Amino acid sequence: MMLSHRGVCPAIGHAASARCPVPHVPVRFPSRSVVIANAEASESRRKKKEIPEEPLDFLEVAVPRDQRPANELQQLKDGMLYSWGTLPINDFSVRVFATYAIGFAILGGPISYQTFSPTDQPIEWFLAGTTGTMLVVALVVTRIFLGWSYVSERLLSAAIPYEETGWYDGETFVKPPEILTRDRLLGMYEAKPVLRKLKGTLVGTGVTLAVSAILLTGLVKSGADEDGFYGRGASIRPRMVTNSGPIFSREVTDLSQLRTDDALAAKEAAAAGGIPGYCRDRLLKAYAGGQYCPPV
Repeated sequence: MMLSHRGVCPAIGHAASARCPVPHVPVRFPSRSVVIANAEASESRRKKKEIPEEPLDFLEVAVPRDQRPANELQQLKDGMLYSWGTLPINDFSVRVFATYAIGFAILGGPISYQTFSPTDQPIEWFLAGTTGTMLVVALVVTRIFLGWSYVSERLLSAAIPYEETGWYDGETFVKPPEILTRDRLLGMYEAKPVLRKLKGTLVGTGVTLAVSAILLTGLVKSGADEDGFYGRGASIRPRMVTNSGPIFSREVTDLSQLRTDDALAAKEAAAAGGIPGYCRDRLLKAYAGGQYCPPV
């Protein structure tokens, strides 16, 4: 074997001769499990650091993503109920009217039916059902308004509170100028118009509720019986009082008709509640001697 001037083979970095081959250096490659573990660790570190996805996200990285006002605004737009605020006025009105119609059919109408008959007292039945249903509409619109009002206030504020992991570690984040400018633009041009529309809807709902309640109260007071009852619980009143006696049925114009028409007589008896008509009139009852009249 040919030796160098020092009696050994040249260093590895020098050109090796045929008589002095390059020594073999074993190379170890990482196993598959090590590669996967390293990739998972990198992904975990990326999630913990919350790598920004938007140009300005790095300025508010301290605030969790779901508590940032701009993201909260987007959540309102994507929400099933809160997204009503972003609809055009015609579509929004259709949603509100549909809420009223469904509420009247399920809640207002059936409850009003227990007091007023739709056939005998349709106006009272409709007003009572509308009064109850408008309360439901007002609650729905108020819920939407409160959500948009909360996000609008956070968009326009220079400092916002947030929670890192729970209620016990709340902090306050002071917005940098870039974030504050962006949020206030969103608040002025996206949140404020929605709030104005919702306020107008609440005013209209309140006016409708007040008008229906006032009209219903007036009808009830004007038509209540001697005991103050009105509707299904009130005593039956004659439709008209003639010289021959009180008439209750709408199809009877004179009591003389009942002598020859059994069908009219049955309708008059049903309208009078199955008792003689004079029993429901204090004057006629006293004149006829109403000791045999049942209590009404």
